[in-house]
Amino acid sequence: MSHTSFARASGILCHLTSLPSPYGVGDMGPMAYDFINRLSSAGQSYWQILPVGNTDLTGCPYSTDSAFGCAEYYVSPEFLAQEFNFDCKLFDAFLLNTERVPFLTVQKNKLAMLEMAYQKFNAKENGNYQEFLKIEGEWVFDYARFRALTSETHKNEDFFLFTQYVCFRQLSHLKKYANDKSIKLVGDLPIFVSFKSMDVWINPQDFYLNQDGVMEYETGAAPDGFSPSGQKWGTPIYNWEKQKESDYEWWNKRLSFLKRYFDVVRIDHFRGFAATWISKVSDQDASAGFWYKGPGEDLFNKLRDYPEVFAEDLGFITKDVAELRDQFQFPSMKVFQFMSDDDSNPHKLSRYQENSVAYTGTHDCDTLMGWYNQLSNEEKKKIPGKNHWEMIETLMNTPSKLTIIQIQDLLGLGSEARFNYPGTVDDLNWTWRLSLNDYEALDWEKLYSLTQTSNRLGKNLCG
Repeated sequence: MSHTSFARASGILCHLTSLPSPYGVGDMGPMAYDFINRLSSAGQSYWQILPVGNTDLTGCPYSTDSAFGCAEYYVSPEFLAQEFNFDCKLFDAFLLNTERVPFLTVQKNKLAMLEMAYQKFNAKENGNYQEFLKIEGEWVFDYARFRALTSETHKNEDFFLFTQYVCFRQLSHLKKYANDKSIKLVGDLPIFVSFKSMDVWINPQDFYLNQDGVMEYETGAAPDGFSPSGQKWGTPIYNWEKQKESDYEWWNKRLSFLKRYFDVVRIDHFRGFAATWISKVSDQDASAGFWYKGPGEDLFNKLRDYPEVFAEDLGFITKDVAELRDQFQFPSMKVFQFMSDDDSNPHKLSRYQENSVAYTGTHDCDTLMGWYNQLSNEEKKKIPGKNHWEMIETLMNTPSKLTIIQIQDLLGLGSEARFNYPGTVDDLNWTWRLSLNDYEALDWEKLYSLTQTSNRLGKNLCG
């Protein structure tokens, strides 16, 4: 089954939390709709965000408590007040003017606002709520129970059923508005899940755990030039043989769930479906690890219903990974910052192919100008462009069917706007947000011009 129907087009990578908001964190409120309007005015066809699952207090969207569910801090207070018919001024106590996202505070505040709405909520008389429970029943009851058991402050399962209803009702409305503007919403699927997740709690048989339900092996990355001893990620490995017995039912549920709320899904660490580097939890590093074979084509042949897919095929990519990606015609990723003169480098501009998604950078990279400013003078001479607009223009004119520009790169911001430093736990990670001044400074007219001249004004992408 091929899921690569997109035409030549372009879009923006901007996580929801990075949007301006008077409540300290970007959300699914009025600013998200304004952002869609501006994307449309600039001829953009895609808006890519990071995973929306419930995170820990670091805010890392790749470390969530389930492959399903949504973090409450994405809820719009404005639309919450509107739906449950009370004055939004009641939320004035939660107004927060911060340069970066304080995840602990905003999660606490959004839960408090949801508590206020919950007091006015009549579950039995709300048909939309009952329909939501019917559609999402395969996961949402277990998830609400898991949240109530693990929460220090909220022990009511029905409350978490309510919060998830609000989250996904707002996300559904946001997706519909984007589609009505001919913009596709791109989500993100982290291939692995946390050990302390609802998924491991409910489906321990789908993971390799010992008799005590504890991990003996964990996922990671093989040793390379960037990490000589490899990486340990702390997530459990899948029991692929056990999952095969059910025709990968958990994956079918996961992909069909994502399709309800996103038009496209980027699969993070796609190579894990071919093989994953694993090591013993007890080992100090991953240097003594080994490759653990994945399900390969068997899994994708058993998927019944899934959205368009981008394959995140960065890092150490072997022949079997490329063959799996190409067998299902999933577009690969190209990253401008990874270019070099090495003829074997897949990110060399001359090696871009049509069935690919070209990025200025990823959430794990420095910004485009932050990267450029750290190059030597000799290295800069080899870069096609001396500023962010010239480099974006180069990328837009590559053969790749789709170009995705990080929002920071559209502004030409430096390393101070970097979104994440991989392998570190730091207050700078995941917390960057657009100031209102930066948001208003975005040059959508210039972006439209570049989109037009590079033949990326995608047509009829949403039906």
